[in-house]
Amino acid sequence: MFEELSDRLAVALKKISGRGVLRPEDLEAGLREVRLALLEADVNFKVVKEFIDRVRARLVGSEVAPGLTAPQQVIRAVNLELEVLLGGNAEGLRYSPAPPTVLMLVGLQGSGKTTTAIKLALLARREGHRPLVAALDLRRPAAVEQLKTLAAREQVGFYSGRGDVAAIARSAIDEAKRLLLDVVILDTAGRLHVDAELMQELKHLKAAVPVTETFLVADSMTGQEAVKVGEAFGGEIGLDGVILTKLDGDARGGAALSLRVATGQRIRFAGTGEKPQDLEVFHAERMASRILGMGDVLTLIERAERTVDKDKAVEVEKRLRAGQLTFDDMLAQMRQVSSMGSLESVLDMVPGGGALKGRLAGQDTDKEVKKMEAIILSMTKRERAHPEVIDGARKKRIARGSGVEPADVNRVLKARDAMQKLAKQFGAVNRKGKAVGLPRLFGKGGASW
Repeated sequence: MFEELSDRLAVALKKISGRGVLRPEDLEAGLREVRLALLEADVNFKVVKEFIDRVRARLVGSEVAPGLTAPQQVIRAVNLELEVLLGGNAEGLRYSPAPPTVLMLVGLQGSGKTTTAIKLALLARREGHRPLVAALDLRRPAAVEQLKTLAAREQVGFYSGRGDVAAIARSAIDEAKRLLLDVVILDTAGRLHVDAELMQELKHLKAAVPVTETFLVADSMTGQEAVKVGEAFGGEIGLDGVILTKLDGDARGGAALSLRVATGQRIRFAGTGEKPQDLEVFHAERMASRILGMGDVLTLIERAERTVDKDKAVEVEKRLRAGQLTFDDMLAQMRQVSSMGSLESVLDMVPGGGALKGRLAGQDTDKEVKKMEAIILSMTKRERAHPEVIDGARKKRIARGSGVEPADVNRVLKARDAMQKLAKQFGAVNRKGKAVGLPRLFGKGGASW
């Protein structure tokens, strides 16, 4: 989402030179570029002005810290102020000491409230709680059915009804108590735009039930419109935080950087994809690092720990080191990486990953992964276990079975060989017989990349 902003900031910060004390002319030239980068990212102009003033105040007349260059000193200041601008958040869900915890989602139609309700439910379940979702958007039967379908698929408790919205919400809470469920998520009505009738309904609902937290669900793709919506809901309903959806999209990032100021509330969560598990706590310091192209390794590790089968990864690692990688192993690894999100989103969290993303620009990486999967699935069980038996005739048969060219089959075979060679290169064994060189992702005793 922040690709353009990251690229512009990188260019801006490279223009700053000088040693010792930062020269005023270098600093102003760099800050001018940073200002343009933020404005082009659709950040509110008042927010940009205040941001630049705070960065300047940190740097004017300051000595370059020991061990840092002048550009690094500026990057540090920009990074710290980005954290402040984004709200300094690292907080997950707050749970009521007297269950059930009631979470109320508000926002415009199309902002992603219904899918976010399920994502929040799964987040609560991962944290050891038992959620129920309540469909309160009665003007749109399709929204009720969508939530019901998603809840059934993810095995989450569901409740809805007819009549007064507040009465349905109270009944949902009673049903949760009866079923010993301790989190109730209210998916409220939305509109194409803010209107008085919607606000009145939401205020009546909030007064009628013991709401623990109220979240504005805002579509990051809408840019400055999301800021106006945030101001309206914050003033009328009262908010405890913002959930920013579609952070994996092509938006320029202005909404994320402006909402904190507009609503007075922090961005608490971010939707990072279409899968039900694609909801993360919005860590401001990690997002600031990602914007500046320095990656987000901690989030990458957390996502991997949540999705990767550690036992399977250990087995594959052993075969990799022994030179026995099968296509079944390769397929399992591909699927586990895919479960962490799109390749682009993973590269966003890898320091320096932006450069590799640039080399992949214009390529449909997800499509290529699916093509590789089809090729592997077209192999026989023996071929997957013993790739060395695949000759020219077998390649042609595999290509026909997967709807590709023999050259595509060759590329998959070469990819496996490359993985095997890389594993041998980094999986050296020391004198005590312990593998070294493969950085551990899950800590002591866990799986390695």
